[in-house]
Amino acid sequence: MNDNKIKCMYFDHRFTEKPQGKQCGWVQKSLTQADITIENLADALCHGASFKPGVLVGGNKAENWYQQQLFGLDFDDGIRIEDAYNKVISLGIVPCFMYTTFSHKEEHHKFRMIFCNDNVITDGNIRDRLQATLMGIIGGIDEVCFNRDRLFFGGKGQVVLHPDYDSRINAESIIEKYWNDDFEQYISNAKPKSKKKNRPAASSKSKDKGDTDKEYKPYENLNVKAIKEHDVEYLRKVLAHEPVEFENKNEFWDYIYSELDIAELIDIDDPHSFCCVLHDDRNPSANIFTTQNGVQKYRCCSENLTLNIKQLIEMLGNFKSEYKAIQFIMDIYNLSIKESQWSIEQRENIDLMISNITLDKFKELCPQADKNIKYAKDTFLMMLSIARNNIYSEKFSNDDGEIVFFVTNKKIAEYMGKSNSQKKIDKISKYIKMLIYHDLIRILDDSQVPKELLAKAIRYSGTDKRSGNHVNFYAIPSWVIQQLKTIENNGIRWKDKGYRIGGVSFDMFYRSEGFDVAASLYPQYKKKKNEYGEIVNRTTTQSSDERTLKISEVILNCIQSKGYCTEKEVVYILGNQYRYEVTDTQIKRSLNEIMDCYGLKKVKANKVLKEQYNIKSDGYPNIIIEEDLIQ
Repeated sequence: MNDNKIKCMYFDHRFTEKPQGKQCGWVQKSLTQADITIENLADALCHGASFKPGVLVGGNKAENWYQQQLFGLDFDDGIRIEDAYNKVISLGIVPCFMYTTFSHKEEHHKFRMIFCNDNVITDGNIRDRLQATLMGIIGGIDEVCFNRDRLFFGGKGQVVLHPDYDSRINAESIIEKYWNDDFEQYISNAKPKSKKKNRPAASSKSKDKGDTDKEYKPYENLNVKAIKEHDVEYLRKVLAHEPVEFENKNEFWDYIYSELDIAELIDIDDPHSFCCVLHDDRNPSANIFTTQNGVQKYRCCSENLTLNIKQLIEMLGNFKSEYKAIQFIMDIYNLSIKESQWSIEQRENIDLMISNITLDKFKELCPQADKNIKYAKDTFLMMLSIARNNIYSEKFSNDDGEIVFFVTNKKIAEYMGKSNSQKKIDKISKYIKMLIYHDLIRILDDSQVPKELLAKAIRYSGTDKRSGNHVNFYAIPSWVIQQLKTIENNGIRWKDKGYRIGGVSFDMFYRSEGFDVAASLYPQYKKKKNEYGEIVNRTTTQSSDERTLKISEVILNCIQSKGYCTEKEVVYILGNQYRYEVTDTQIKRSLNEIMDCYGLKKVKANKVLKEQYNIKSDGYPNIIIEEDLIQ
């Protein structure tokens, strides 16, 4: 089979107008699995053929979906062809082709856009997320095109629009870059709808033809009425929610977004399809869905609104104050948050730190540290915000009276909107280690964590059965004058050591500063079992040692032959043996140790050094030379 051919469901009959009635059934029954080039498919669709992007086996419904490589978007709300094309191009997503539908008119553009993934997708969840992402980021799409069994008729335009038959998209990268939890609405809307109606049944008497919309009487939803009127007592009675007291605001927000039932609040029987409570809706246009992160959302398709429970209450109740809306939620559900003078002071302390970072005042206090953490500031601000929302009672503080809190790297990435990529989570983890090194954040050993809080965290996040590790605990030290000196001194040390974020690891700190420093940054990683099952201090791995030795040999050979060496040379020489990225990372981890061991120094080549070592490269590269030769 030709590699350029794509599988899809295809019917080659060339219609001259949109199929109607029995013709639609004829098309459905006549679709067969086909291997066809994208170019031939594009031409056929422009001349009235029909197809389904998904390959179906054993039937022609969504549950028969088997695999898919082609993805289609249906535009019928009037957006112009060129505007839609320019939008997807600006997003870096290139379609294979476009074509106009049978209903297309110059005054009202109706057309389709077809994409091809770079490989066949057999996982239905990935297929659904890619289709939802494409629809969500572009907008103005007929939502029916989400369905796995979606049938696309052709058109009579004769001409293929914007052909680029070799263009391919990558599902993983598109989902990672553009996914938004609001796109879950497309997936939720595609689920089978309940036949149960959420409005009173019509009279058994048949309506005569003279019945009109004037006789329509909307269902009076008393819960919605109570929200609009801020009737706390009625809702407290109807909802009958048991009192809950939270240790901190973070627990409170997690609870209201994930545990409170929006359908119960607004008294809806079928959350998959109902008339919107925000406007006069006579055709069900609303639904309630749950995001991948477990957050309930209210969606009105006709108004293009997606709201969490707080936002829904704010709109229904026409609240002018966020504080009053939150208080309303707490009142109707019997919720409360503990507060003390200590927690108030801690919150004010963190607010001051956030202010100093966001207003660029930190660089006046700690100039070198500020430079070092330039790219880690967003992570630091997120950690401060998490700490602020996790202020427990004073009994959950450490010996210095600092806030103690726990959070996973994955959760931090999720809060920052970067949870779809393990690489991004790993980068955030490295930034956190950088912040810990500067003593802006402290990572705690189990012995430093209040026992009750430790037990709470393990219940919350569990323990890794393989490693025995659990979620990390942190503290935020106050910026008293002595602490600011410590932060800046650590910043200077970071610079002097030549540390780079790409090399951050237990290995790097161990090789450069020894076990104690590495252990302070990785408290749950500092011990291991030896071959006899004994608990011993962790050191470097054998493979890391071998790579470090090879790097040392290359550096010393280069210096012996021409007087200097660059990191790029080492990567090039050893790249085939260890892979370029592995070698580069190992250099970042081991270079300090190598230079200390052999009396070497990394310097920026000036004119004198370039002339001395006959360096022909443009600019002034960093070179490794013998320290004794530095004047």
